Amino acid sequence: MDKQWKDNIKSESFWLRSLFMVLFFIVYRIVDILVLLVAISQWFYVLLSGDANQGLSNFAKGLSMYVAQIINYLSYNTEEKPYPFTDWPVEEVAVPKTVRKTTRKTAAKTKKATDDSDA
Repeated sequence: MDKQWKDNIKSESFWLRSLFMVLFFIVYRIVDILVLLVAISQWFYVLLSGDANQGLSNFAKGLSMYVAQIINYLSYNTEEKPYPFTDWPVEEVAVPKTVRKTTRKTAAKTKKATDDSDA
């Protein structure tokens, strides 16, 4: 255990990741303030126009995915560094599933149908 600890202290990759973690934590705090400004701006926009600004909504969605990337990196859930080391996160468009209609009738509908046919 003592040798492993000493190896970790001497490891260049450990210190480089630590530096990136500090930098991304600072970026996280700046983005946190930016999210607050976007929320206030959106609030005023809705107050004045009655509808949300789609551009601000899309920007906020990108910020939320960026924050998720940062948190995953800071918590060692991934080794992949967030933007600007990767592309800006973009929401993946989900392909809508086809809705299959069922032809099953409930017991009440079935009973009513049989009663109507008997009459």
